[in-house]
Amino acid sequence: MRIRSIVSIFPMLIAGAVLAEPPVLKAATTEYPPFEYVENGQLRGRDVETVRTVIQRMGYTPEFQILPWARAELMVRNGSADLLFSLTASPKRQRHFLFTAPISTAKDVFYARKSSDVSWKSLSDLADMRVGVSASYSYAPEFMNWLKEAEVRVMTVSQEQPDLSGLRLVALDRIDLFICEQTACNYLIQKYQKQYPELSQVESIPGVVGQERAFRAAFSRQRPDAKTLRLEFNRVLRQVRQTSSD
Repeated sequence: MRIRSIVSIFPMLIAGAVLAEPPVLKAATTEYPPFEYVENGQLRGRDVETVRTVIQRMGYTPEFQILPWARAELMVRNGSADLLFSLTASPKRQRHFLFTAPISTAKDVFYARKSSDVSWKSLSDLADMRVGVSASYSYAPEFMNWLKEAEVRVMTVSQEQPDLSGLRLVALDRIDLFICEQTACNYLIQKYQKQYPELSQVESIPGVVGQERAFRAAFSRQRPDAKTLRLEFNRVLRQVRQTSSD
């Protein structure tokens, strides 16, 4: 009887192991098209697809939360979520996060009214300009130092869609320049031009602010296994990149 009971339980244990769901990994982000955005109730975007693929191949089920950026960052900092994306690395952020290898690249440029005829070779050429910045974005160190030292009037844009708001402020002549990631702001101008016709009067001007930088994902340092997760994320990311290039 005892042997029969063990034999009858064994298939149930196998079935339970097969049916066990993979562990959940909570990833927080915000809408930042075309990298992350919601369309027809689904989270989409370049970086979303990369992160989703990597997490799944790591053996986890991704659970995405779309939040205002400040809240998303806070949740990962305090360990309420495991992963944050997409963001650039900085010494301040490294105190709270373990950054992955790059998942995409970012290039910051200035946007101005087409009629303004603004040009620059060094940031000092833009003295006395009214410059708009996003409250939630981490810019190149040389740009941040220039803001502190130069005689420039800075408007910090902190609305729910700060880049769209910043572009509209330029179009309405409330500010002279708005600094923005080029891919993201070009996307916004194209998408919202019918709703906000004034955006047709705004364009990027030549010149890159700082160097082209990497967008990354970042694990919360509150997780005891954060270093292991980062190593595995980077390993799988390399595999994904290699497969897509073959």
